[in-house]
Amino acid sequence: MSTYESIIFISREVLVYQIPPLRSSKGYCASEWDVDKPLWRGRLRVLEVAADAAASRVRCELRLEDSSNGELFASAPYLLTGKGVEQVTDSSRFFVIRVVDGERHAYLGMGFMERSEAFDFNIALQDFKRHANPSAEIIPSSSSSAQKKEVVKDYSLKEGQTITISLGKGTRRRRSPNTMSENAENAASNAGALPFLPPPPSAQEVKDQLRTVAHATEDNDDFGDFVS
Repeated sequence: MSTYESIIFISREVLVYQIPPLRSSKGYCASEWDVDKPLWRGRLRVLEVAADAAASRVRCELRLEDSSNGELFASAPYLLTGKGVEQVTDSSRFFVIRVVDGERHAYLGMGFMERSEAFDFNIALQDFKRHANPSAEIIPSSSSSAQKKEVVKDYSLKEGQTITISLGKGTRRRRSPNTMSENAENAASNAGALPFLPPPPSAQEVKDQLRTVAHATEDNDDFGDFVS
């Protein structure tokens, strides 16, 4: 039976490591590997493989191949559940892959030379999961869509409307904006009707008043003027 293959990611050079068994439930750590002594180095191709032209059944496969002649070193299937590839807990460039040879399998470490390549590798796997299993994506239901399209109600005060707010035993009425503007205009007009206060006396007038008071006091003084 023929199959249809499509390359969704390729890296010209990756490093493969022999790694110790998993020691913690938290995951693998690249710091525990001998990263200066890779087991193998070569090309990585990530393929999307379909059983027919309609791509009704697709799977993803990582292939480690010789860079010069394309000879297969190992292959690792990647499942929709994410099983088959696991990122280490202490680096963004290193992963653990589950290579399969018939009924045998082994876990190997894999590292990229650049973080940007590791990022693109992750994106390619995520794109495959969305493409192969679109039902896993979150699709809003018709009821939730209808709720989102609900017209927003206008709760602003209309002309002549008031709001009563209860504050303990008393009540306080909130006036509409139109009523407040009318009251402001009435207050301004009433203020204009108030009589104007007389201006304060000038300095000369104050002096004349003091001089008049002084003369009146001198006329009523029984002791007369003081002579210096």
